[in-house]
Amino acid sequence: MRIMLADGQFIGTDRFISGVLRSDLLPIPVTLEFQTLLTPEIDAQLQEKSVIRIGDNYLELIIVKRVVDTAGFLKDDKLLSIGAYIAVLNGCERLIEPARKATYLEGTTIGAALRASGNKLKVKEDVPLYHYFCAVGATPSYEIARKCGEEAAVIYCSDEGKIIVKRLSQILNQDPALELDDTAVKWIKNQTHLNHVIPSYQTVNADGSTIEGELKVGAKTAFYPNLDSRRLKNLSTVLVTRGTVMRTYNPDFMAGDVVKVKDKKYVILTAAHRFDTGVLGGPTVSASKFWLAEVVSL
Repeated sequence: MRIMLADGQFIGTDRFISGVLRSDLLPIPVTLEFQTLLTPEIDAQLQEKSVIRIGDNYLELIIVKRVVDTAGFLKDDKLLSIGAYIAVLNGCERLIEPARKATYLEGTTIGAALRASGNKLKVKEDVPLYHYFCAVGATPSYEIARKCGEEAAVIYCSDEGKIIVKRLSQILNQDPALELDDTAVKWIKNQTHLNHVIPSYQTVNADGSTIEGELKVGAKTAFYPNLDSRRLKNLSTVLVTRGTVMRTYNPDFMAGDVVKVKDKKYVILTAAHRFDTGVLGGPTVSASKFWLAEVVSL
């Protein structure tokens, strides 16, 4: 895992301790957590709001949290300073801050809602949105995630750092980035759990006289106000984790990529890439883990 600082220098493996690069199908699609031994020069470039780059495409991330610990770490009789950091995709950081002003859009798109909430990245693909509202003090990433649920859509990042918004009905319509045998997957099967966590939704129609949605025997039911039947059905169209895969370290695979197992396609819901150097005496780790999900309509 090579992290480039603002001056173009990389954090060397003699100082880098560990890191986890994670991509998800979320409004904040890429995050990085890492720890490193500090020098005054490195510390000056790893402050909050500092921009770093990672990967072959030099994906830009911005540091949103910094903790420095100087207590009790010794190496070769020298006191060490260790910095721990959390960074998110540069341009998305405003989405995790309480909104400074209210935003209301009608007849819009999810990409437009992202931009109105502070996203600065280019949106490569988009999905229409009936309306969007984020109150003052609300967290935009939560509000946008709710709207993605209403439209049965997800947000992820391309390897070029562009935002892609895609409906779940279309996300598997791409060539697989990886093909695996089913023995390489640790499968997860728990229908009872699904019945508890994925509700069938009900709502009152616009005329106030009828109820949209249906009750399903043995499944959880929830009420969601002010929706039409289309968006109500979308709420029960979700990605369900079907298995996990452990691979050698390969950060080229990201959330949103399609994996083919036998003759069936799955989408990577989360991709986590971990790299530990063992510079403080611990074991070295170099691995990637993928959570494979299937589109399910209950």
